[in-house]
Amino acid sequence: MSTEKKITKRNSGLKLKKGKKIALFLAAFLILGCTQTKYGNNVITAQAHSGRTDSQGGHRDNKNKSGLGSYHYHHGYSAHLHPGGVCPYDNNSNSNASSTKQNSSVPETKSDAVLKAEDYKLIFESTYYYNNNPDLQTTIGSNGQKLLEHFVNNGMEEGRRGCSTFDVMVYKDNNSDLAALYGDDLKKYYEHYMNCGYNEQRVAY
Repeated sequence: MSTEKKITKRNSGLKLKKGKKIALFLAAFLILGCTQTKYGNNVITAQAHSGRTDSQGGHRDNKNKSGLGSYHYHHGYSAHLHPGGVCPYDNNSNSNASSTKQNSSVPETKSDAVLKAEDYKLIFESTYYYNNNPDLQTTIGSNGQKLLEHFVNNGMEEGRRGCSTFDVMVYKDNNSDLAALYGDDLKKYYEHYMNCGYNEQRVAY
């Protein structure tokens, strides 16, 4: 074999080894450097990562550390997007989504849990609720906490307005995608607006 062919063969062998090392390095970098993203039942989720969430459970992720884009949601679940503007965790028919909810130290809103007006600020204002529901003025009075409890436990199901900036019937009529999901379960529309709709700037009144 000539010297030229030996040199060419040796150079191609070195290039092949170098290429394998680079490929191995890139594979290791991709495996170790990326967050895990799962695609199942059209719900896109990612592992937990740093970043403050806003009042709706979403936040900007300009460096896309989550792999979900520049804005995504948490609000008690793993990081996810809202395909078609609808939070996949609000749909009771999606059993996979509900099973991925992470345990939280914050209690669910129930009649025995202390409700906080701050948690309902997008859909409830005690003075407005008192002034616009004369039947409650005599039975409950002007106690803000009792009015909030009535609103959460009864008023939402009845479709009562809790503030001037959210009307559940207007919200339902202007969001046919939600009407298909929730039907006449009015409380779901309030919850969707607090968790998703406000940030999505959906028509609410």
